This record gives sequence, structure tokens and C-alpha cells, in this order.
Amino acid sequence: MSETMTRGKQQVLFNYLPGRTFDFDKTGAIAQIRFIRGFPNAELNLPLILDAIQRYASAWQQNLAGIFYQPRPERFVLLEPKKAYADFYPKAFWCQNPSCGLVFDYSNRNLPNSKKCFACKNGRLVQLRFVKVHRCGEITPLTPPYECQKCNTRNKFALDTRKSERISGFAWICRNCGNSSSIFGGYCNACNWQALTGDSDTRLRQMDIKVHRAGDVYFAHFEVLLNQPSSEISSFLNIEHWQAVAAAAFWEMPEVEGISIQDFANKERQSTQTQFNLSEAEIQQFRAKGFGDEQIEQFRLMQTQLVGIREEKQHDQSPAGISRKLQERTGVPEAIWKETGLEMLEAVLTSQAKTTSHLFTMTDPNRQQIQARSLAQNMGISRLSLAADFPMTHISFGFSRVAYEPNQCRLNSFPADADHQGKFPIFVDLVQADAVLIQLDVERLWRWLELNGYTPSIPTNASDPQRARKAYFVRLLTGVPLRLTLKNENPEARMIFGLLHTMSHFFVRKAALLCGLDRTSLSEYVLPRALTFAIYCNHRFGATIGALSSLFEQSLPEWLGQIKDETRRCIYDPVCYQKGGNCHACTHLAETSCRYFNINLSRSFLFGGPDPELGEIRYGYWNMPE
Repeated sequence: MSETMTRGKQQVLFNYLPGRTFDFDKTGAIAQIRFIRGFPNAELNLPLILDAIQRYASAWQQNLAGIFYQPRPERFVLLEPKKAYADFYPKAFWCQNPSCGLVFDYSNRNLPNSKKCFACKNGRLVQLRFVKVHRCGEITPLTPPYECQKCNTRNKFALDTRKSERISGFAWICRNCGNSSSIFGGYCNACNWQALTGDSDTRLRQMDIKVHRAGDVYFAHFEVLLNQPSSEISSFLNIEHWQAVAAAAFWEMPEVEGISIQDFANKERQSTQTQFNLSEAEIQQFRAKGFGDEQIEQFRLMQTQLVGIREEKQHDQSPAGISRKLQERTGVPEAIWKETGLEMLEAVLTSQAKTTSHLFTMTDPNRQQIQARSLAQNMGISRLSLAADFPMTHISFGFSRVAYEPNQCRLNSFPADADHQGKFPIFVDLVQADAVLIQLDVERLWRWLELNGYTPSIPTNASDPQRARKAYFVRLLTGVPLRLTLKNENPEARMIFGLLHTMSHFFVRKAALLCGLDRTSLSEYVLPRALTFAIYCNHRFGATIGALSSLFEQSLPEWLGQIKDETRRCIYDPVCYQKGGNCHACTHLAETSCRYFNINLSRSFLFGGPDPELGEIRYGYWNMPE
């Protein structure tokens, strides 16, 4: 194709990725993105990005996660999109003359020179808008049968829609004998779904017939990293025990008080001698000033003790010392802190950013913000912050078809990039976004679990009960497959994550309503082990710029009040309530806004009621007895 279109980088990352079909603006032709050329981004940290992708893909079984199951840095390249290349697709044409209606397949030959049907000489040929897709990622044009089963005639098939909008009502008509046959997608020839998954259901091998622009023909899979660390703090990531330092900073341990993550790696640590000695010349100077030998010895001993105190303090403030103190106080082993390091780092970087405003510590809050403090505390929120112009890294790494939920589809990488040694491209974009961050109150969560009959406990070897309670939730959610349905085998994890996830969705839905935005322009970002979620503008629409800043400054009480008072009921109650208080009308977000596939959600976590996995939840987080 020689035509061109201009699209922004964000539009490319969402809507024009390799393998996706689209309608061309100027001509109405249908095309498919084949590949994207881009500039390598060496500033972003590839191992951390791959770690986030691996955590995302861990919900898929290995055969369906593909190269994302255990991604190796040498196989990938980070690219900022520059130009997308597309081909004419599908190469199937349909005569619009009702008495003809023949369909021609040009997949393996040159496109027709004329837009008129060469069979009837009258009808106009248009591109057939239907395609066949499979959950493995395969896409093929919809083409007529090879030959008529009645008269054995070939290339004489018309597509008859029977004036229906439902594909199931369509039929192939042989124009030679008039024989009619139903349209069937057939089985996928590109994969063996049973061998991939072990599922013998033959229906899963079938290809689905769809309009090429239908939503389930292509799902982009992406991740977003909050303030993804760039080269400016890469030295911090090279420190041994950096995960413990990030956790200590987030939980405000005294050893890191007043030290930012960005400054930690560059902090000068002056080495001191383990012993203090006076030279003979210095001793003679003291004697000349009238000091006796006993006084001089006492001075030497005092200096030696001071050196020891400084050395001990320096050791306590070293990464190894911080790691040891963190384990002693919480009773949580180092392995868990290492696994949760990135999550803690993202949370603390947000908290320490100079552009972040914290509702509960503002020195000059306005009237609305003062009112909002009381509402937030009543809702069990311990921290509510606005991060203005905050860097967000959007990462598009693959796609699926037919479905986007784990194990219902295969995760496909984008084609290897010939310009970058055959590495697989991951498309990235760093944008400045507003974000509102909400952290839940540990003590209230603890009490909520106890009221519902659970018995959370801290390790007996923990020396700091208060911090051990916070770390309990880190340990509880580590290793839990949060992108799959949490069952009653781990009820406390379902309670805590379900609550956090449901609250996040309510905050998104009501924020979009107050800002006058479509819900797809706002997204959630959940940091489960930090008991934190963020609502951010994904900047797919220009109107989102400054929307959350205005909300934080002018409408916080209204926002919080609507979340608390207007989310209890659903228009589909009592049916929705009886099935667990979770449906598209009350808790769901678009797949582009929810990174956890709209599962583990329920209004019952907030207001009490039935849960499909746990049974009856007696007390919701927002209706506990005083």
C-alpha cells in the first residue's frame, strides 16, 4: 500500500500494533500492521521490565506463555515506535451485486485491476470484512469452500447474508447449482490446541468468524510501570539487598529516615578506623598543656568508644544491616523481601517524589481537602496522595485473539525485528501522567479479618509487632497467583486482594464520572503487597490532562462520598448480589484499564454479603461495627 496515515505514539501502542487490522482513513481499505520500526531506548531498565512481564505472564501455563514464561534480556529490545508498516489485508473481495455476490480469494495472486466484478460485469468489488481467528493467535481471510459438494464446481460461491447481522445466519450459495451450505470457520491449522493445553474439547480447536474490527479479534497485552527506574538510579539497583532498603524506606524504618532512594546509592559512607591511637607527638602536646597520663588515657578510651558507636551506626545503615534489621523486626525472611522488591520500590519512589502531595500531611489544605481527610480515614485509608506529572512507562509486549484471560488464549510476541539482530520488540513510551494513590490502613485490615473469623498472626521471632503486622500482608500475598481466581484454600489472600482490587475499580469508575471522562481513559495500578493502588490517566485522550489534579484539589469530598455511598447497589440486584456482587454494571472495567482481568472482585468485600468462593462475608470493610 502506498497510502499513509499519521497517528500519535500512544495510539500506536494501543491500536496499531503488529498483527492488528484496521480501516484505512482515506480509502476505506482494510489493512494489517506487519511490523513497527522504532528507536532503541537504553534509558529504561530492561531486566525490571521483563520481570514485570514475567509476573504478568505467570498466570498462563508455560506452553501458552511462550517466550514470556522466562524471558531472557538478550532476546528482547526496547523500542519507541517511529513508523508502522501495513499491508492490504484480507485479500478477499465480495461482489455487491445481490444477484451475483461472488467472493474471490486473491491471497496468492495479484490484486484485481478493476473494482468491478469480472463475473457479472456489473457489481462493485469490495474487500470482505470478515476474517477467521483462533485463540492461538492465528488469523486468516474468510474464503469460500474449495468446491461445491453437489456439482463439484469451483470458484462460483456467493456469500448470502440473508439480510441478517448474525454471521451464524450467513450461507455460501453455489451459483452453478444453487446449493446452499452454512458458513463454518473450520479447525485451526496453525496449532494443536489439545497438545498445547491438554484440553480435548474440540470446540476450542475451531476458528471463529468475526468482523475484522471486532474487539475480540485482537487484544493488546501490556504493562504499566509507575515511575519505572531509569539510569539515574540504576546504581541503586546494583546494590546488594536493595529490595530490603526499598521496603525499609516504604515502611519508614529509622535507619533510612530522611534518605531518598535516589540519594541512597550515592551517599558517602566514610570509613572509620576500628581503633583510635594518639601519636607520641600528640601525647607530648597534651602533657605540655598540663594533662596527666591518666587524663590522656581516658581521652583515648573515649575516642575509641565513639569510633565504635559510629561504626555500629554505619553498619546498621548499610544495605546488609538494613536487611538484617528488617528481618528481625518483621520475622519475614529475606527471600520474600527480595521477591517483593520491585513493588516496594515503585511505592516508595512515588511517595518520595517532589511532585507528590499527601492529603494527611499537607501544610495548607483547602476546605475540601480538610473535609476529605475525615472521609478517607472513615473509609479505612491511611494515605491518599496526588502524584502530578508523574512518569509512567507503557509497555506493549504482545497480543492474543478471541480471549485475553489467562489460559484461554496464547500470548504471542510481536515479530522479531530484523533491524535489531532478530530480537523481539517491546514497544515502550514514557509519559507524564497524573496519579492518585491510595493506601489502606493496616490496623483496620487486621481488625476486619478478625471480625470475619480469621486469625492473622505475626511470627513469634518478630521484635517489632507494629511493623510485623504490616509485613504480614507482604508475606500473605507473596507467591499468590493474583491473575487467577483466588479460591477458598487461601481465604485471607482472597479477602485482602479482593478488597483492594474492588476498591480500585470503584475509585476509577467514580473518578471518570466526576471528571466527565470515559472510564477507558483512566486505569488502575495495584501494588498488592504495599496495600496500595493508583488511579492514573492513561493519556489516550487529551482531555485527561490535569483531570486528577483538579479532582484532588477541588472535588475530593464528593469523590470519596460517592464511592462510599453509591457503590453498595447494582442495577441488576438482587441477582448480582446473590451471585457475589460482581458484574459489568457495578465492578468491571474495560480490559485496557484492569490489569487483573476483572476477577477477584465483589461488593461483598466492602459491604458484606455472599462471595462465590468464601461463602458469606459477615462484615464488609466499610460496615464494620465500631
